[in-house]
Amino acid sequence: MEPERPIRSPVEPVNDREPVVVPRSQVTVKTVLTICATVVGVLAAIYLFIHGIVTLTLTVTAILLAVAFNHGVDRLEKWGLKRPMAIAAVMLLVLGALVGVGFLIVPATVAQVRDLVERLPELNERMHQTRLFQWLDARLGLEQRMGALGKDDSGLLQQAVDPALRVLGGLLAGVGAFVTVLFLVVFMLVYGGRVVRGVLAESLPAHRQRYERVLDKVYQAVGGYLSGLALIGVVNAVCATVFLAILGVPYFLPLGILSGLGSLIPLLGATAAGLLIAVVAYASGGLWAFLGVGFYVTLYQQFENHVLAPVIYKRTVELNPLVTLLGIILFAELAGVLGTFLAVPIVGTCQIVIRELLLLRRERLGLPLKGDVAEQLQKRAPWRPPFWRRPRHV
Repeated sequence: MEPERPIRSPVEPVNDREPVVVPRSQVTVKTVLTICATVVGVLAAIYLFIHGIVTLTLTVTAILLAVAFNHGVDRLEKWGLKRPMAIAAVMLLVLGALVGVGFLIVPATVAQVRDLVERLPELNERMHQTRLFQWLDARLGLEQRMGALGKDDSGLLQQAVDPALRVLGGLLAGVGAFVTVLFLVVFMLVYGGRVVRGVLAESLPAHRQRYERVLDKVYQAVGGYLSGLALIGVVNAVCATVFLAILGVPYFLPLGILSGLGSLIPLLGATAAGLLIAVVAYASGGLWAFLGVGFYVTLYQQFENHVLAPVIYKRTVELNPLVTLLGIILFAELAGVLGTFLAVPIVGTCQIVIRELLLLRRERLGLPLKGDVAEQLQKRAPWRPPFWRRPRHV
């Protein structure tokens, strides 16, 4: 038998006449161009996100409002109105409510706010004379920490009031943003359905049902949350205004509106608004007013958290409080106060999408669709006796 020839590497020449065989590269020009295009696209998206945060915020706000208003449009369509007429009726109702509230509340609110600003030095002086402030000052040095609050035009009070007054100078920008969002909402109500149906028409039939289910869950959750949030804010504002008026606390109208706006920010807004109202009540009415407001805020928070909110939010997505708090902090850093308002709908939408992705993973792996995977698989497995009861092999 002939001895086996040694295996040579493909890059080594067999003899002097045969050339070296060079392996073909796996990196093609198409791969390089794809990577470069992906990197450029990511950088462009980051640039647009950083420099277009205002546009993105207005767009997201318009989408959420359009989702909320579309529930009313659908209801009117079920009653027999055509969609253009239903959209016009809903938008006229919203604008009429805003104008009516403006004529009824805004003049009195502006007058009370102006009076409150004028009396801030007096309220600050009365606060300094209370026993509680003196007790805290003796132990914590509040007077030294706060400085000359409101004693002259260069004090901390004036420095705190001036930015608030400068904000009023941006009223024109606020009106422009309101008009922009209003037009975006109208166009989304008119043409948004066509866009969604067109995108779904391009999907595969096997995936279309899943996409429709995700969109329906997001639509129901976001619309129900925004509608419920507006209702809770109105109830909070009305109850707080009535209670403060009965208690005799001055500036009850702006304080009641502030309490209602606090309900729009989950977890943090109502508590911060309640503390501010209690401080104003203590400075203007004394200890008994402070205790009354504190008792009311505590009692109303229990009613809202355990009775009102569960009834209103029964059809919306349930979020973990930790996830909600982290979302509020993140979006507050990105978009300020408006970001805190948009945090819960956005986080809820992300939660719905993540749940559907996890459900898809279970379906592809053949895992149980509900419950703990390990427990379900353990129940499916055939029963095996403990090792001490198993027969021994001879």
